[in-house]
Amino acid sequence: MKLDVTATSFSDSQLNMQDEKLVIPQLQTSLETSVISAVHSYLILEEESQESGTTNNYNTNNGYGLINAGNAVSMAIGQTPYPKAPQIGGNNWGADMINAPTAWQNGYTGQGIIVAVLDTGVDYNHQDLNDNIWFNPKEIVGNGIDDDGNGYIDDIRGWNFQSNNNNVLDDNGHGTHVSGTIAGENNAIGVTGIAYNSRIMPVKVLDEKGSGSYTSIIQGIRYATDNGARIINMSLGGGSGSDGLKSALEYAASKNVIVVMAAGNDGNSIPSYPARYAYNSGLAVGAVDINNATTNFSNRSGSQEIKYVTAPGEDIYSTVPNNKYANYTGTSMATPHVAGAIALMLSANPNLTESQVREIIVSTAENSTKPPQPNQPLPPSPFPFPINLFPFDLGNQFPTDIGSQFPSQFPDIGSQFPIGFLQTSSLESDLLGWVDEQDPTPWI
Repeated sequence: MKLDVTATSFSDSQLNMQDEKLVIPQLQTSLETSVISAVHSYLILEEESQESGTTNNYNTNNGYGLINAGNAVSMAIGQTPYPKAPQIGGNNWGADMINAPTAWQNGYTGQGIIVAVLDTGVDYNHQDLNDNIWFNPKEIVGNGIDDDGNGYIDDIRGWNFQSNNNNVLDDNGHGTHVSGTIAGENNAIGVTGIAYNSRIMPVKVLDEKGSGSYTSIIQGIRYATDNGARIINMSLGGGSGSDGLKSALEYAASKNVIVVMAAGNDGNSIPSYPARYAYNSGLAVGAVDINNATTNFSNRSGSQEIKYVTAPGEDIYSTVPNNKYANYTGTSMATPHVAGAIALMLSANPNLTESQVREIIVSTAENSTKPPQPNQPLPPSPFPFPINLFPFDLGNQFPTDIGSQFPSQFPDIGSQFPIGFLQTSSLESDLLGWVDEQDPTPWI
């Protein structure tokens, strides 16, 4: 979709991060200092407000609340909040809700930022994505040699950790939908992503049924971190923790890579894993509807304070394979809104650290800037069956795609579930076979 926004133009040389570091190191140092000062001042104001009882930064229902991309970008460069831009409307209501047009209007569109999507793959040929797909500049196409020495032969557009090859095409649809929300092109068709000039690094860690192992996810996190991603979107999760997964998240954070994780769709009082690790690193994301009400299915933030925010996650319009578009629902759909907002921040100030990004996101979210909300009880599930279709007696060892309720064959609930999830008994059998035969102890 082509948007008519007033924005500063950037030449190719301006977008070269290496050139920027050589040309304006003093400015970048100044920016970083001003950001630290801005965050510190903001926190002081919050503490004073808390004492007077006028704000409540965190609650057990929606954490820090709805993100504000425009305010986050202004804080990222140490500026006072930008005037709010006009809304775009239509299928871009999610971008409007998180105030992304304000960042666009000031020239920040995700330029120069790579966002890794750990998911079912990406249709990199899609008309609304093909110009925004990461390409590995150190690999020579099709020569069968690991030219860049990273351990992966011909990883031109990422890597498939399910099949251990370079085929990252999406065989489900979920990863392509997530990618469109982040980086759908600003053209005359389809959807416009939150960071429409960022680039997507496809990292396939889930199969065509939307399932996979933590082993693949851990490898995917490390691959994305080591190959230039600044943000990792993980619209996935499971019921049990993993020390190996937690370590991978900490590794990404140590390299100033921000991991954004779906809270899950079970309507529980706490997030699923890995989102539950957001107390330590990364961000957990819950879903709200068009009225900014927490959705019934979204896992809540919980009583243990973690970096949990919300974003639009119901009836989200985005790209799906074969140049098509569809509306999906789930915390999977909320998560890329936050990943896109962070790409806007980093395009404004690429020197932000992981901890600074987390602090700015929560400091500019609605619960940090508005009067307190009561901790709300969980409403009943709107569905006649559990959203999590995998029973815990499987051992909770495989992260199902808890981030979304997928499309197809359920017209009465908005076409929210994929074909791969309809035959749960056979899928459960496949998973049990994987545990018994291939890796009896995949969880550390």
